Amino acid sequence: MNMKRGLMILSLGAAVALGGFGSGQAFFNSPLAANSHYRPINFGMGYEMYVDLSSLETVKDDGQGWIFKVNLFRSPEDSGNIEGTYTLTYKVAHGQAWLYNDSTHSWQEIPMRKKEIKHNQIADFVAVNLCYKQKTGQYLNDDYGYAKGMERYYKGE
Repeated sequence: MNMKRGLMILSLGAAVALGGFGSGQAFFNSPLAANSHYRPINFGMGYEMYVDLSSLETVKDDGQGWIFKVNLFRSPEDSGNIEGTYTLTYKVAHGQAWLYNDSTHSWQEIPMRKKEIKHNQIADFVAVNLCYKQKTGQYLNDDYGYAKGMERYYKGE
């Protein structure tokens, strides 16, 4: 699953890495972008990637940190079709976030305070911020606008 996920993130992040958020192209025009449960988190190479906020499930919340699971999926651009759904586990504590790696049974840090994050980290960065906002009403850390940049593509109310 991690190799497949890695290849998908790599391809989806290519457009962001090469063109950034400032391009004039309109992304996320499928009906999925209007669904209040689905929020865009990345795009590229003919695919869109979403987090399903309705699937957000707290595993642990002890005041020291929050561990949660959430479903991500991809969709061929503008198709409205969902494919490649998988569940990821994240941890948030002290303003930082991690992704659980099933194959190594360890936590991988998501850089939450860097100005420039790698294209293969954008989907996780945005997903964590949107899930944290769903829980608390604010972003964990979006000082450089990655989550706001993707959230502008949400077409719902």
